[in-house]
Amino acid sequence: MGMTPEDSDAFATACSKLVGQVAANQSLADAIIASLRSGSLTPSSGPISISNVLGGAPGSHNLKAFLKAWSTKMPHLGALDVTAMVQSSLDCYRIAKGRGHTVDTVWTGPEVSGSEVRRTEAVVNEILSGANSDLLIVGYWLVTSTTQIQELINVLIGKSRAGVRVRFVFDPGEKSSGLDNFLALNERWPSNLDGAKREVYSWSKDLTKATSKRGQHYDRKLHAKVIVADCHDALVTSANLTHAGMLENLEMGLRIEGHMAGAVVRHFDLLIEEGILERRPDGAE
Repeated sequence: MGMTPEDSDAFATACSKLVGQVAANQSLADAIIASLRSGSLTPSSGPISISNVLGGAPGSHNLKAFLKAWSTKMPHLGALDVTAMVQSSLDCYRIAKGRGHTVDTVWTGPEVSGSEVRRTEAVVNEILSGANSDLLIVGYWLVTSTTQIQELINVLIGKSRAGVRVRFVFDPGEKSSGLDNFLALNERWPSNLDGAKREVYSWSKDLTKATSKRGQHYDRKLHAKVIVADCHDALVTSANLTHAGMLENLEMGLRIEGHMAGAVVRHFDLLIEEGILERRPDGAE
């Protein structure tokens, strides 16, 4: 009797369960691959052979089930074929694991009993304090007149002095009250502050101004609010870097830990490379 789709599915399931069990243990996975390739593990391998390969690590049930599925469902496959299948499954599993994400919902506003969302101020502090190499801060409005935001700026200054690359991307427009973003930053973090380098970017001057179809002139807004640490930990939020945004308003965002946080940084890198964003002189080192 030839192979059936049910046989193929059963073998694939056994392979998937084995990979899921051992993929996180690199040395164990390597030992299984080497044993399959060399012929030390075969469809007829018994408990002693399996135990020798595992070396006391968990996984005997799934490895026995895999060898049984090989024996009963795919006996025509050779050792090299099976080795290649397991290796491919391990590689796919690790790639998928590496591109996985952890997502939290982040909120500014009144606390509600039973809610699972996290507070904006707490998440911002976690991201900034956890940065080791790179910080990107993008915002529409920076107001540094309150203690909370002043403390955030002090954390950023400390990170810069510790060697973390700190970059800001701000909207260039005047605000309805107080200083514009660049003057507000310079007030708390002068561009010539010893040992605390930072970079400040904004719209290219050629792109800030726009004209509607009706001929009306207006300024484009840089309205994004993003904080990313080490290309791995990102907050995308509606909240500005203001006391109201952190503590008073109704604001919502998502914190993403994983591969796509790096995509946010790469996107802004490309905007800088294309000249859409330009470095501002008052952000010079």
